[in-house]
Amino acid sequence: MASQDLRIVRILLVGDSQSGKTSIILALVGEEFPLFVPPRAEEITIPADVTPEKVPTHIVDYSAQEQEEDTLSEEICKAHVICIVYDVTKPDALDRVTSHWLPFIKRCSGESIKPVVLVGNKVDLPYDAEAQSQTLQDILNMYLEVETGIECSAKELHNVSELFYFAQKAVLHPTTPLYSPNERELKPECAAALERVFRLCDTDNDGLLNDQELNEFQVLCFDAPLQPQALLDVKAIVRRNVSTGIMNDALTMEGFLFLNKLFIQRGRHETTWKVLRRFGYSNSLTLKDEFLTPVFSPQPGSTVELSRSGYQFLQNLFIKYDKDKDGALSPQEQEDMFALCPDYPWDEQLLGFTVETNQNGWITLNGFLAFWTLQTLMDYGFTSQFLALTGYPILEKEPLAAALLEIRPHERHKSVFRCCVFGSKNAGKTSFTRGLIGKDQVSVTNMGVEGAISIRLLETSSHKGYLVLQEVTSPPVDGEGVREILEQCDVLCLLYDISDSNSFSPIAGMFSMMESSGEDIVPCVFVATKSDLIRVKQEYAQQPEEYCHKYRLPLPFQVSCSAPEAMNTVYTKLLDVAINPDRNIPSSFHIPSWAKLVGIGLLMGAGLGAIVYYLVKTGRLQKAHSLY
Repeated sequence: MASQDLRIVRILLVGDSQSGKTSIILALVGEEFPLFVPPRAEEITIPADVTPEKVPTHIVDYSAQEQEEDTLSEEICKAHVICIVYDVTKPDALDRVTSHWLPFIKRCSGESIKPVVLVGNKVDLPYDAEAQSQTLQDILNMYLEVETGIECSAKELHNVSELFYFAQKAVLHPTTPLYSPNERELKPECAAALERVFRLCDTDNDGLLNDQELNEFQVLCFDAPLQPQALLDVKAIVRRNVSTGIMNDALTMEGFLFLNKLFIQRGRHETTWKVLRRFGYSNSLTLKDEFLTPVFSPQPGSTVELSRSGYQFLQNLFIKYDKDKDGALSPQEQEDMFALCPDYPWDEQLLGFTVETNQNGWITLNGFLAFWTLQTLMDYGFTSQFLALTGYPILEKEPLAAALLEIRPHERHKSVFRCCVFGSKNAGKTSFTRGLIGKDQVSVTNMGVEGAISIRLLETSSHKGYLVLQEVTSPPVDGEGVREILEQCDVLCLLYDISDSNSFSPIAGMFSMMESSGEDIVPCVFVATKSDLIRVKQEYAQQPEEYCHKYRLPLPFQVSCSAPEAMNTVYTKLLDVAINPDRNIPSSFHIPSWAKLVGIGLLMGAGLGAIVYYLVKTGRLQKAHSLY
C-alpha cells in the first residue's frame, strides 16, 4: 500500500515482560525516561505533520498482565506493522523472538504477511553486542517478514524516534516485495516492474538512458534534475560495479537495476518505492486499478473515440518502436512494444484482415491507429489499459480520460462512422468488407469467427473520418432484429449479386421490415456486386433501379472486386452518406432529421462484437494487476 493509500499507520509493540515496551512509548511521547511506568501505555496518535511520511500513526502497547491472548491476536490482525521488543542484556531474548513471537504473529496473521521490526532495548546496559548482532543478522536472513532490526535505549532516548520511523517505513516502503536478502538480488517481480520503468523512460528506444533521459526520469520521480556532479558520481559507481552498466556514456538496463538494488541494500528502499509508485505500482507490485482505469463515464447512447491527445500519443508510440523507419512494425518491433504489456493485444493473423498492413502482413501506422480507433469504439476500457501500460498518464502528464472523447447522440463532430453490410448469401459481403483495406476474400470460418470487420481512414470532399464496415451474418427475422442492426450503424449498405436472380429479394425484404419497424431510420446505399458478370433479371416485383426510384434513392452502385477504383468510390460514398444522412433517407420515411444523424448503442449487436471479441481475446490484455 502506498502512503497515499493509507489514512493511518498502526504500530503494535509486543515482547516479553520487562523488555521495555511501555517505557519506549512513554519516552517517545514525553521526550524523557518515565519515572513511573504503568503496566501498559494508552494508545497514542502521532499527527501526520510530525511524522516523516506525513501519515498519522497510532502506537499500541501490549501487556500480558492486563490483556488476554485473544486480545493480542485481534491487535495483531489490526496492526500494519509489529515491533518485537527484546532485552539485549538477556542472552536468550532473541531465541524467544524466533521460538515464540514470530510463529505466534504468523499464526494470527493468516495468509497476510505482517512486517516485523526487531527492537533491542536497554543498550545503555552492558551486553554482548557482537553476539547479538550476528544472531540478529541470521534472523533477518531467515525470516522474510522481518524488515529490519534496531537497537535503542528508552532510558537515554537513543534511537527511540528512529525505531518508529523504521516501523512506518516497513509499512510504507517494505523491503520484502523488492529484495531477497538470502540471494542478495532483486525479486523477479521487482526487476520486471523496474524493467518496464526503464523502457518507458527510454524515449528514443536505444536500450540506454542518456543524460537527458536520466534527468527527465529524475524530475518525473523526484521533482528535481540530477546535478552534473551527481550524474558523474552515479555513472562512476555503476561503472565500478557492473561491467555492462554503462555504454556510450549512458546507463544500461543492467546499470539501472544495479542502482536500485544498491539503494535497497543501503536501506534506501523508499527511493525505489517512490519510482515504482510514480509508475502506478502498489505494494504487491501490481499496477493499481485507478492507474489502469480512467475517471470517465460516458452517458448511455454515447460512443467513445480517441482524442487528439490520444491519437498523438499512439502515433509517437508507433514511431518510437518503428526502429527501421519503414512505416510498419515488424514482429520484433511489436515484441519490443508489447514488452510493456502482459500480452499481445491482437491476433496477428486476423489483424491483417481488419486493418491496413504492408506486403509482409506487418501493421502500418494507419493500421495501428485504425485498430485502436475500432477498439476504443468497442471497449474504451481495453484501450485505456493499453495507454496506461505504455505510459500515457506518465509521459503525457495527463489523466487517462484526456485520451478519450465522448460523442453524445446527435453530435456532429464525430470521426468514426459505422456501416453494416447486409445481403444475401454469396452476394459478396465478405469481399466487399475486406476490400476496404485492399484485401481479397478470405474465409475465416476455420478461425472460429463468423463475419468480417474492417476499418480505414477515408476522406470525402469535406470531411475525413474512419469508416467501419461490419458484415451482417444473421439476417433479421422480425422488427427486433432490424432494430439491433439499426442501433449499431450510421449507414446501411444493402448488397445484391447482379448475376443471381434471387439476390435482390432479401435486401428488399430487409428494407420493407425497416420501413414498417417504426424505428429511427438510418441512410441506405444499394450496391450491385459482381458487375463484371452477366446481369440477370431479379425475381422481385420491381427491378433494383425501379425500387430505388420509388423511394427516391440513388441508383445502385456497380462494383466488382476486379475494379478496386469503383469499390473505393463506394467506400467514400458510404462515409459521405454517414456524415450527411439526409441524402440517402428514403422519402417515404418521415422522421425528424436529428434522428438520422447517428445510430445509438455500441458495436455489440447482431454479431458485431464477435469478430472484434475474437481479435482481442486470443491475445487480450488480462487484468494487469494479475501479471505485474
